[in-house]
Amino acid sequence: MKKTLFSLLAMSSLFFTSCSEKFEIAAPYKDITVVYGYLDMADTAHYIRIQKAFLDENKSAVAMAQTADSSFFSDISVRIERYRAASVNGVHRYFDSIHLNRVDLAQEGYVKESGVFFTAPNYAYKFTDALDSQYIYRLKITHLSTGIVDSADAPIINNRTPSFQVSVIDDPNVVLEGMSFFSVLPKRNFDITGIYVPLPGYDYAGRVNPVALAQATIRFNWDDSDILSKTRTSHYYDFDAGYQAFKGNTFEFSVENRDLYNALAQGMGAAPANTIRLINKCNITVHITTNDFADYRNSVQVQGNGLTGSEISPIYTNIKGNDVLGLYTSRAMHTGKITITDRTIDSLIASPLLTHTNLKGKAY
Repeated sequence: MKKTLFSLLAMSSLFFTSCSEKFEIAAPYKDITVVYGYLDMADTAHYIRIQKAFLDENKSAVAMAQTADSSFFSDISVRIERYRAASVNGVHRYFDSIHLNRVDLAQEGYVKESGVFFTAPNYAYKFTDALDSQYIYRLKITHLSTGIVDSADAPIINNRTPSFQVSVIDDPNVVLEGMSFFSVLPKRNFDITGIYVPLPGYDYAGRVNPVALAQATIRFNWDDSDILSKTRTSHYYDFDAGYQAFKGNTFEFSVENRDLYNALAQGMGAAPANTIRLINKCNITVHITTNDFADYRNSVQVQGNGLTGSEISPIYTNIKGNDVLGLYTSRAMHTGKITITDRTIDSLIASPLLTHTNLKGKAY
């Protein structure tokens, strides 16, 4: 079972950026809700992190961070309402509701890192229903003592073909040919293209497609073969191809071949004594995500995140309500293996950029 979470420490970094709603550092204590949730069809369990911010003029934030009562709500009800993604005259029809149960993440297999923040309990809100891209998932957090409701919407991105396709994984002709990047001359590139096709009549926040951004990673795999002991040890190195915005329903990554050679040179490093390297098939992984995440990422890039950020509050939040901040959205992933062409492997072996790696051939 794959699970995606945002750590408490990482979540707290949201407070060192800016947004249109600013909070005084020395304001009287009040509950400020922080929400994090990332829905993914590939997950069999879904977790939403909901907790309090540390803002109190009379207490030390460090001391409050060590107290679980200062970080979690005891009087909230959490549910998700599902609405049809295809609208009628701009209206999304209500379908059903899912109740989320509070769970201790330590009991779910997540052990919290030690540090200033308390280690137990470590709560989140969980549901296990299979996600369906026909619906928009509206998160509703009701504060029972006040009746205040915080909410946010997330579309569900279909991770299955033919809705989500990546050329180097799904196109039989490309897969048969293999991954080719044998030339390091200028403007010689390896391309990863893809498409996402939403359901007919799809409408999310006035958009006909829920996706906006793609991220690609190439994992280089190889074996270290000890010529004396005859043992093999597997290794890998991840090359981050970065982000690309969708243009309509499509995206494209164009990675310069030389960057892939340099990635292998860096990832492999110098070969140990009595060791030869044998390249294996590559893993190519593409994540696609929403406009909400794209807007959040753009905001962070513009004004910075962390201690050097221009304000104390997050620069972006898609949670609606009083004194609530955070990000609730979705993503999908497509991954597959691809061989490297013999011509490319021969070029890698001969390249002066990789002499120190002692690459001698392929493992497949």
